[in-house]
Amino acid sequence: MSIIDSIQNILQPIIVDYAAWLILGALGWFFRRLPERWRIEIEAKHREALHRALHSGAELLIDTIQKHPAVAVPDRAIGEIVDYVRMSVPGAIRRLGPSLEQMARAKLRERLDAITGRDRLTEALERAGAWWG
Repeated sequence: MSIIDSIQNILQPIIVDYAAWLILGALGWFFRRLPERWRIEIEAKHREALHRALHSGAELLIDTIQKHPAVAVPDRAIGEIVDYVRMSVPGAIRRLGPSLEQMARAKLRERLDAITGRDRLTEALERAGAWWG
């Protein structure tokens, strides 16, 4: 048995142990990151579903207002959108916990502005004296 064989016999178990710990560490890191990635994807799907439901609720409300203008009480309109969203995507609401009333108001305002051609940014800039258009 030569000196190289002796050194190899001493170092081989140490190198194998370190390699095993390195592999276990890499696997641990990978499996720890995996649920985080899934969680991000699930939250993105919930947000998308919530916004689709808000958009659909606003569209249904606009159709109702066009057919029956007497329904156009703002708080009641927002309530109908919120009720529609709660019925459509309860899982997204539980998961994300958004302020539905504020989101419904914003979505309804966005849809009504698109229908009427109103540009709130230009109006705000004109009020501030920063718009010369």
